[in-house]
Amino acid sequence: MQHSSVRFATLAVGALFVHALAACAAAPPGGVAPTVAALPVGGSGGASRGIGLEVTTRNDGSQAVFAADPAAVFAALEASYIALAIPLSKRDDSARMLGNDGIRMRRQLGRIELRRAFDCGGTSGMPNSETYTIIAGITTSVAADPEKGSVITTVIDASAENPNYPGSGVRCSSTGTLEEAIVKEIRARLNSRP
Repeated sequence: MQHSSVRFATLAVGALFVHALAACAAAPPGGVAPTVAALPVGGSGGASRGIGLEVTTRNDGSQAVFAADPAAVFAALEASYIALAIPLSKRDDSARMLGNDGIRMRRQLGRIELRRAFDCGGTSGMPNSETYTIIAGITTSVAADPEKGSVITTVIDASAENPNYPGSGVRCSSTGTLEEAIVKEIRARLNSRP
């Protein structure tokens, strides 16, 4: 009977903590709101279990506006990916979307140093993005905007792994450098049109 009371108390405290954390999870101005999921943790083989938390960041992407027709922006987007050495592994012309689901990189992508493009943690003198292999999904889509012309959305989801320790993955966040490079390349191509 005592085990049942302890289990109930653990669940009740865990539920209150989840509720309090969710209430505090509002995004900072211009930031990304974290999502909170309650997961069973601990114990095995029917042993006592409690509530654990997994907090993840939802990536809604980076957006940019272009005063141009979506078809022209999409054509410039493809040329921009090629110029930035981002290999294309997926493309949907009807949705005006292209990208790569799992590009593997080390130290550099084209002319962009990965330590400038990704924050994967690390020590004060050596960021993981400098020495780890980074695996990233990079997708950009173009949508029509009746007032402004076109809006592109780039979503980057990345992780890194120490090449000496397989399975040692860490999450990475984008610094915005790659998204800015895509926008810059598109603008250059749109401005150079006759």
